[in-house]
Amino acid sequence: MPIRTRQRPARTATTAAVLLLAPTGRTALTYAGTALLLLLALAVALALGAAYASRPAHRTAARHTLHLLLRLAPWYPDRPQ
Repeated sequence: MPIRTRQRPARTATTAAVLLLAPTGRTALTYAGTALLLLLALAVALALGAAYASRPAHRTAARHTLHLLLRLAPWYPDRPQ
């Protein structure tokens, strides 16, 4: 007697892909957390560039870019220091 393998319909893979990519609450939170971590990493890189750049022009550019990024936060003052 031959061993039978269970054949899954092709729609199973499609259903799994749709469920993984659907904008559920958990997926939306994952995307939001990832975006926040990327913004934080960018802010850290710009802050280090502003502090340790070898040329004054590079420090100024990094500081101004960091200021523009931080203006997205509601608690950040809208004036450079």
